[in-house]
Amino acid sequence: MVLEIDVQMTPDGIPVVHLKGEIDLHTCATFRDTLRELIESKHYDIVINLAEVPYLDSAALGVLVDAVRRVREHEGSIRLVQTTPFVRRAFEITRLVKIFQLYDDNEAALAQIRAAKSPAP
Repeated sequence: MVLEIDVQMTPDGIPVVHLKGEIDLHTCATFRDTLRELIESKHYDIVINLAEVPYLDSAALGVLVDAVRRVREHEGSIRLVQTTPFVRRAFEITRLVKIFQLYDDNEAALAQIRAAKSPAP
């Protein structure tokens, strides 16, 4: 199966990565490359929409953990949106819910990024 990756930038420059398909050992290299390119382009806050990802394996989780480590070096974050029940369970079982913030929709994740970036009054 092919993993489709669509990166859309918000008007204020926050990448929203929409994924469609399974993320496993065979498809995670493309996903990893996409995230690395975004991080190398100085995008340290990234929203990843998983609404159309029915399955991911440990290789995919490794890609995400590596990406979150890289963005945190720059005070950034990876925010996961619309996780399917199977994918959410994978994050719960591996306790990665302690590392990643999970959101119901793109707007909620984007609002949190913007709130974190805005200077305190």
